Amino acid sequence: MRLLQSEDASSKTLTRGPIASTLARFSLPLTTTLLLHSVVGSWSAFWVSRTLGANELVAVINANIIVGLLMAVIFGFGATAGIFIGQAIGANDLDSAKKLFGTAMTFAMSSGFFLALIGYLGVHSIADLLHMPLEARGASIAYFQIFCLSLPTLFAYVFASQILRSIGDARTPFIFSSLWIGLSFVLTPLFLTGIFGLPQFGLAGAAMASCIANALAVVMMALYVYQKDHQIALRGAELRYLRLTPNILFRLAKKALPTSIESIIVQGSYFALLFLVNAQGTATAAGYAASAQLWGYVGIPVIAIPASMSAMAAQNIGAGQWVRVEKIMLYGCALTVLATTSLAVITWSLGDLPFLLFLPEGSIALQSALEINSIAVWSIPLLAITSSLFAIVRANGSMLAPAVIFTVTMWGLRIPFAYLMEPVLGAAAIWWSFPLSAFMSALLAILYYRTGSWRSGSLFPAESSVARVLQ
Repeated sequence: MRLLQSEDASSKTLTRGPIASTLARFSLPLTTTLLLHSVVGSWSAFWVSRTLGANELVAVINANIIVGLLMAVIFGFGATAGIFIGQAIGANDLDSAKKLFGTAMTFAMSSGFFLALIGYLGVHSIADLLHMPLEARGASIAYFQIFCLSLPTLFAYVFASQILRSIGDARTPFIFSSLWIGLSFVLTPLFLTGIFGLPQFGLAGAAMASCIANALAVVMMALYVYQKDHQIALRGAELRYLRLTPNILFRLAKKALPTSIESIIVQGSYFALLFLVNAQGTATAAGYAASAQLWGYVGIPVIAIPASMSAMAAQNIGAGQWVRVEKIMLYGCALTVLATTSLAVITWSLGDLPFLLFLPEGSIALQSALEINSIAVWSIPLLAITSSLFAIVRANGSMLAPAVIFTVTMWGLRIPFAYLMEPVLGAAAIWWSFPLSAFMSALLAILYYRTGSWRSGSLFPAESSVARVLQ
């Protein structure tokens, strides 16, 4: 076993020094990346709605829900691989980290090809299942099928970014996410409108822009990792780690399965609600699509800060520093709730101003967006509590409890409430199901964090080295 001789400076700061400032600083690159992604998403939605109309905006949201469901299938695997590798780095074992990295990346690419094929061939059946509005159906299918072509590189990029952040390198994913975003920002209007003599691809052009930008970003990031001789770059004999090692794959899958199920549960709940949203008509669906654009900004801290919390906690657990783990939870949860609440208040106070980017003034869709946002946006600060606590418990390999809690609150509460109360409350039942289920998730997450057995487990038992566990 080759031990890590000198840790990366950014990795060192995760297990020592001040916690609050380190967490904020470590979260900043991912926060900025997500912000830029949201800006590009809004930029694309602006061009789609202004150039093609509200029906195409509905098509984008329907297609994105399907993409999210496919991503959910393997997202937990990437998150779990990052936690394993973070603990291996915390235990000062670089060779085991590379073994984990090789298997994870090969699995990501293979899964991308498989799900791309399934998604491309099965999109018509999914559109039927969603009762997708006829006005948006054709555009949704074309957009989604083109997007499927990017799944292998998209999965590879997401996995690599998760793993790099887990070992304390937030800078590299930020650099190449910025490249991806910048290319999308330029290519989207070009492909949508066909200016400068380019072919006018319509809505399909938005998917094409994302595919090209993502492919270039992942290739450039791989070249950069090797050029900088990054600590997880595989060279020479280490390239054999790219083979799918059954023992490593089994251990990753065993821990990742609950998280993947959790992601499917969460994305699946949006999928199920989309059936109700589409049934309300195109105007309501367009209002929901515009609201989802806004929620992308409010929800940035819910993703960025807990992801950083999990990386910090994993390394500190690997180093046996449990006092710091508790402090990471307290500071991280407070920061996430404060950030999301502030953004929700700003969003609500702006009224219809942000929605006018996507919807015509005085339209029924605009009124729907205002109603939706005034109710559902307040679920995001509640979700911040849940995500922060789950980030810590997952860092020690406790994946099942979060999945169970989301199953209960999403499918045992949110979906039944929306479907049963829709005949009484109308579309408002859908929007009220968001804060109701988020409140219950937060309560159960607090209860599990305080009384659950998540601290007693470990990815790598104390009596075993990381390398021995992976043999």
